[in-house]
Amino acid sequence: MQLSLFIPGLAWPDLYAAAEVARGLELPALSALLGRGELALTPAKFSELTAIAFGLRDIAPARRAAEDAGLAVEGRYWLLAEPGHLRIDRDRAMLADVGIMAIGQSEADGLVASLNAHFAEDGLAFHATSPGRWFVSMTEPTGAHFTPLDDVVGEDVNAHLPKGGAGLKWSRFLNELQMLLYTHPINDEREMRGEPAINTVWLWGDGEEGQPSSAAQTVLADHPLWQDYARRAGVTVDAAPFDFAALQDAAANAGKVLVMLDTAHAPAQYRDVYGWREALTVLEERWFAPIHQALRAGKLKELNLVCHGDAGFTATLTPGMTWKLWRRPKTLAAVYPADQSV
Repeated sequence: MQLSLFIPGLAWPDLYAAAEVARGLELPALSALLGRGELALTPAKFSELTAIAFGLRDIAPARRAAEDAGLAVEGRYWLLAEPGHLRIDRDRAMLADVGIMAIGQSEADGLVASLNAHFAEDGLAFHATSPGRWFVSMTEPTGAHFTPLDDVVGEDVNAHLPKGGAGLKWSRFLNELQMLLYTHPINDEREMRGEPAINTVWLWGDGEEGQPSSAAQTVLADHPLWQDYARRAGVTVDAAPFDFAALQDAAANAGKVLVMLDTAHAPAQYRDVYGWREALTVLEERWFAPIHQALRAGKLKELNLVCHGDAGFTATLTPGMTWKLWRRPKTLAAVYPADQSV
């Protein structure tokens, strides 16, 4: 088996704090893999690595997702309008996605009805096909560039506002809808129950992305977009395995296998240091240690370990490289560049 392992969140997202956050983590197998493999710093966004994994020029799923959700897409242009929660933190506005919220369909319908009433004159039509999946459609191209949701969750949205010729217009729309949602009675009720307000939507996903392809014969991931791209690429697709032993049972003869493990993703996005360190400890036990053993035993032909972020990196190992004992293990804290301008 040739295994490509994409672990979003393996690299702490804030470069200035990354080495300190990772300091003292006891991950001997990961350290051996990093120290004895061919290691390269490869900063990249989540969406960029997704596009590379599936041979796409861009990540633009809105129109197809709207059609799959049963909406009549012809004659209109589409964006995903992901419901979310904005938290103001000093001079930053941090975005949390629907994963932290419980939303009822009646709430979604009520909020979308208000958005439609407000933006009708602008030619925007919002749709809530499920509590957590919203769309907005229009009669003309957006004329703007939008940042994929996975690149923004946990980040300051002010650095990711719409760009391009019509970017200012869409930024104005965002401000208006946030003001509408902030004062909405449905959000008043949510806050009285101690639930986070649905006080924004994140717009993204327009354009044409092309036909996905994959160099792997098997793709195993829990991320819905990865599963969709793998199916469209015509390869075997399933959920991410519990551990490396389960992967060996499920795909021992699969040739090239691509696995995405999101165990550390949410803790990293939301800057949960304790949760992130715990997630890496789990990955060490379930994945890094048995992978190291499998490489040394020649049961794994090759490992490509990839993570995203400003401190993203790629580590490539073959069985023989694990026996280069003169190459010292490298801790995760030591991977981060000393020059934080990188």
